[in-house]
This record gives sequence, structure tokens and C-alpha cells, in this order.
Amino acid sequence: MFPLAALLFGPASVLELMSRNLIQVSFGDIVPALIGTLVLALLVWAAVVALRRRRDAASAVIACIWVVVILYHTEMFRLLNDALDGKYSMVRAFPFALAAAAILTLIAARLARFLGPVHAVLIGIAAVMLVTPTWKAVAYAWRNDNAQAAYDADAEAAAMPQIAAGSADGARSPDIYHFIFDRYASAEILERHFGIEERIGDFLTERGFYVVPDSHSNYLKTGHSLASTFYMDYLDVLADDPRVKADNWHPIFAMLDDTRVVRFLRARGYDFLQFGSWWVGTFSSPTADENHPLGFSEFNLQYLRRTMALPVSQLLPRANFTMRLDWDNGQCQRVARQIEQIKAIGARERDRPVYVFAHILVPHGPEVFTTDGRCLTNAEARKRGERQGYIDQIAYANNIIEDVVTALQEEGRPAPVILIQADEGPFPVRDYKVEWQDAPAEELRIKTGILNTFYIPGEDYHLLRDDITPVNSYRAVFDTIFGTDLGQLPDRIYTFPNDRRIYEFEDMTESILCEDLESPASLDRCPTVSGALVPAPH
Repeated sequence: MFPLAALLFGPASVLELMSRNLIQVSFGDIVPALIGTLVLALLVWAAVVALRRRRDAASAVIACIWVVVILYHTEMFRLLNDALDGKYSMVRAFPFALAAAAILTLIAARLARFLGPVHAVLIGIAAVMLVTPTWKAVAYAWRNDNAQAAYDADAEAAAMPQIAAGSADGARSPDIYHFIFDRYASAEILERHFGIEERIGDFLTERGFYVVPDSHSNYLKTGHSLASTFYMDYLDVLADDPRVKADNWHPIFAMLDDTRVVRFLRARGYDFLQFGSWWVGTFSSPTADENHPLGFSEFNLQYLRRTMALPVSQLLPRANFTMRLDWDNGQCQRVARQIEQIKAIGARERDRPVYVFAHILVPHGPEVFTTDGRCLTNAEARKRGERQGYIDQIAYANNIIEDVVTALQEEGRPAPVILIQADEGPFPVRDYKVEWQDAPAEELRIKTGILNTFYIPGEDYHLLRDDITPVNSYRAVFDTIFGTDLGQLPDRIYTFPNDRRIYEFEDMTESILCEDLESPASLDRCPTVSGALVPAPH
């Protein structure tokens, strides 16, 4: 008998997780997990048939037992694991799961001739568990699919004629490296709130960089910030479209998949290499010549951590593959390996210029790095605490920056363009019931104050300003390097109320800068008139 129940329970477990994350996950994201569950079900069934030498209903039911225990391990044994104080690893509940599966297997073997109806019932249960999340996902896609059409990559590229203009001459363009160190706060915020005397600015200045002293992110979250940076404009195209609603992240992901910046550089003969994080927005790019995420995607990692693979990986000897199932160690492996690969790119001659984008989740959590990049255990990280973890990861980020800049500017290599930025600042301690536009200005300064630095060969920085924001990064770089006339946009800072209303943008620039009397930009934006601070015209 064919193990239909086992083959249905596998995809059902994948689609159930997807149905909880429809605002960010699409059907394309779950394909590896779907294939993996089907392969697992067939392998388990084949093993049972080989041991019993029968392809009967009992073999199908026994295969179903093991597939369910393996794939639903965390959901089935979470309460038991917590009661045993297993917490993170699910190792404590693992022997009980094996024992339960073994007992059910013995019962099924003894009652083999009666299991035809049981398998039929299991097929019905699995079918319901498969159809329910599938219907939910299809209905969501049906309701929201046209939202992605709010960003038409072809039309948006055509609206910026400089994209297709091409190079003015045949000279080889410089390589471009863009690093995002996620949640790296500005020097002022680091000193004021974390007691860090930020030193990376001095190092970069010595290496010829322009270090922006008073930069802020244009938006509160990574997705919005990166989308506007690569769009070279604000996200009004999404905010003004009625199809884009509430907390649907897919329009932002569509912007990140096919950007104006990449199209501009492609027209000038660049190869595009992306070093993404686990986050779906940068894990890989369909327009990249090479993707180097070096690990599991967020969905596949979260799915595997719901299965028996997690406790098994904890019990096996520590190796690269087994540690990748551990969120923290997987992150530790990814960052160092990506940096080494990036450093090696410019060491060999290439026929075409290269554009490298790297999204580095440091000092972003989980806070598991020491200052020298060693990866702590979960217990060690919890004992150190998030605040000290962030401080230590700032130090580690500085070490990475020094290392990679030194390598990219090595004597004998053609000088590249290097952008080192953050997409957002750290989250402040706050009451998250209060909407962001009603938050105190200092909370917004913590969330938006960012590291922002540029290196342009020849050190021509006449288009950069002390408060330039990322939306103008590529406008300034392209106008300087390629002689385009993209110009500059006003530097603005936008919030949205909360994670359920991510397209309701409100301009908070003056609220943030005009109350910050220590900010150099406040002197220009907010002159004192009759003793009162008022926004200056932009």
C-alpha cells in the first residue's frame, strides 16, 4: 500500500508554518522544505518496508507515525520539553519522542491486519491538515497578489533615464562594495546610550573615507531602508497605491528583487554578487550573478528547528552542518565566511567590474559574538545580556570593517568604491503600545541614528553632506563616478505606526532633529528664532 498519509503530513507541516507567516513568505520560499518532506516520507516508508518486507497498510501507518514524530517534534513535545527544563534544544524531550514512536510502531505491527481503515482515517486527517493552510495561503495570495504590481521594475527604471544611458567612455569602471552592518548606531548614540567611544570613524577617516557625522536612516526597518536606498527615492510609490495594505511585506521584497541601482550598474557592464543574510529580503536576489547566503533561509531554518533535526543536531558532534541548525551558530559561521569570500574577490583580475552587496547581521541580534568573533553558547549569551552583547558586537563589527577595508584597499589593487552603512539603529527600551510617530524624539533618534561612510577613489566628496541619508547614497556616488545628473533629494526621516501598518508613513524629520540640540544638523535645519526652535526650509 502506498504511504499516502505520510506523504500528506509532510507538506502539511510546511504549509502550516507558511500560513502563519503569509505577510513575508511566498510559495517559492517553501519549495526546498516541501521537497525535503516528500523525500523524507518516501525514505522512511522504504526503510519500514525493507525491515518488514511488506508493503501493506501497517507499513504505511508505521511510516506515518515516524514522519509525524520527526516533522512535528517541537509542536508535539514542547510542553514536555519545557516541563523537563529542556528549553532551547528540545534534547530533553527527544528520548520520550523516540519511545512514543517505538511503542506506536510495536502496536501497529501487532495489529497489522486491522490497519487499513486506520490508514484511511490518517489520510483524511492529513488531507484536512494540508488543505486548510493551503486554502489560507491561496486566499491570501489571491487577495494580495496585485499588491506586488505596485512596483513595476521596468516602468520605474524607465522613469529614470540615467539608468539606461550607459557609460560615457570605455574605461573600466571601479568595483563597488556596499556593506550594511545591521543596527549599527551613529557615534553620538553609541556614546550617549551605550558608553562607547566610537573609534571606527577615525580609522576610516585615515583610510580616506568620508564619515557622515550626523546621518539617519530614512525609515525604521531594514526592508524599507534598503528598498529606498536601492530605489534612490522614497517609498511613496507603495504608500500611495491602494493595493498595498497593512503589513504585507511582499511589495518591499519585489523592490529588493529588481532594483534601480542594479539596473544602473548592469547597463554599465557590472557583475552583481550578493552576500545575503538569513532574512528573506536579502537571502538571495534573482538579479544577482552570484548569491552567497552561506546557510539556511529564515523559513527553512525555522522549519527545521520545529522538527526532530534540532535535537539530533544538538546530540551529534559539533560540525559546520549540524551547527547551522542552531540559529546562533549558523549566524556565526555565515558572517566570517562571507567576509573572507568578499576579501578574495578583488584579489583576482576580472574582465568586468563587480558590484558586491553584503548584508551583515552584526551588531543585529542574536548577540552571540564576542569582540573577537568567537561564538558564545546560548547560556553564555544569556548571561552576558543583550546590552553588553550589542556593545561587544559593535567591537566585532569594527574589527570586520578594519579587516575588510584593509584588504580591499591593499596596494596593487584597483581602488574600489566602498559604502559602509547601517539600515537602522538598535531598538530603544520603550513601550511598544505607543505608536512610533508618538514616541519621544530620543527614542526615534536611537532607532534612526546610523553609521554612514563612503570611500570614492580620488576622494571627491563634494556631493556629500554632514547629514546625508542613504536615499541619496547612490545618487551622490553615481553622479560623482559616472557624471550622471541624478541630483539629491531632501533628506527625510519617516516612521510608520507599528508592524501592522507599515505603509502609513509620517515625516518625523523635524521632530527628531530639531529637539536634538547636540546634533550639527539641527543648527542648519532648526535655527533659533525669538528663542524658539522652528524647522528651517529644506
